[in-house]
Amino acid sequence: MENHQNSPQDQENKRKRSVLGRIFSPWTFLILILAVGVYFYLEHEPEQEDDEPRERPPAAVELAPASEITLLDTVRGVGTLRPVQRVDIRPETSGRIKTVHFQEGTFISKNELLFQIEEQKLLRRLSSQEAALDEARARLENLLRNYQRFSMLRSQEVVSEEEYDQVKTDLESTRAQVRRLKADVDHVREEIDDTVIRAPFDGFISERLADPGSFVSQGETLSVMYQIDPLRISFFLPEKYFAQTAVDQKVRVAVPAYPDESFEGQVDYISPSIDESTRKFRVRADIENPDNLLRPGFFAQATQILGQRVDSLVIPEKSLVAVRDGYMVFTVDPENGRARAQMVSTGMRRPGLVQITDGLSTNDLVVTAGHMQLEDGARVEIVEEMDDDWAGQWDESLPDEGFDTAEQYTGGL
Repeated sequence: MENHQNSPQDQENKRKRSVLGRIFSPWTFLILILAVGVYFYLEHEPEQEDDEPRERPPAAVELAPASEITLLDTVRGVGTLRPVQRVDIRPETSGRIKTVHFQEGTFISKNELLFQIEEQKLLRRLSSQEAALDEARARLENLLRNYQRFSMLRSQEVVSEEEYDQVKTDLESTRAQVRRLKADVDHVREEIDDTVIRAPFDGFISERLADPGSFVSQGETLSVMYQIDPLRISFFLPEKYFAQTAVDQKVRVAVPAYPDESFEGQVDYISPSIDESTRKFRVRADIENPDNLLRPGFFAQATQILGQRVDSLVIPEKSLVAVRDGYMVFTVDPENGRARAQMVSTGMRRPGLVQITDGLSTNDLVVTAGHMQLEDGARVEIVEEMDDDWAGQWDESLPDEGFDTAEQYTGGL
């Protein structure tokens, strides 16, 4: 009878065949064939030549043309505004304050009444002096007639020489007395006029230092007046600017009280000597103040215009790329669409603007954005280009009659 049960040996052989079958399945052979093919492909793949690198895609850039504008050559100094005239209001006669006719701290016009001193005592004195003068004049007239009569009698030798001389002496004495009394009357009248104190010029007046009813002495300060149009500023400049500084040059001042305003004036004095300790010289300028906005004592920054640089070539400041030897820019040729690195020399600067003294020409297109990913000869894609007049807002051309508006020089000086 046939034994259908497998022996242990048969079962072990069957299990090994099953494991090998799973390991060496058709998928296993397919994977091995693919691996061998990839290996042989990679081993025999032709190498790319080093002199044929892949070119980068065009870089997106923004451009601006190099433009010509006028820039002002300036120098700055600081100083304090002072009045052209400062006068202590003082009486020329003693007396008691009768009235005060002004409001403290206000603008006063020339010849406007400020103080009045009591004049009653002076009026009484004037009346007495005028009466004495009238009496002396009457006596003088009588002596003059008497002298004329004695002169005739003396010519006839009717009166003696002594009598004639006495009449003549009395006449001269009375004439002198009349002159003295007239001078006294004029002096009292001047004292009466001095009881009225008026403003010597247009300007602002400080607080009053004497109240109505107060007795003041001759020469005592009652108040102070300031003439503030124009105001005056003095500032110091380094000696290297001495040859460039001249009288009548334009000056602009800015003060913290009015940060959005500018005030113009002219140089009226230049010190003839240099301070040996600081190597600076003093410049003085008169600053126009028609609206009376400025006040004596204001701290001010003065900007003096030494000259104009016409047709200055400028580009946006953000176009500059700092390198070891200075600055460079990238220019773009629209015909071939490639960037070119160009070394440049810089001059004057303004916020957002720089003058180029060498390396560029008018209307050269410079990269203002996107240059950080550029190299010499790289292809570019122009996404934006500024207008030709983009730099007009920085133009600082001086009008024929001086400054035009404060906004014209915003950021410029």
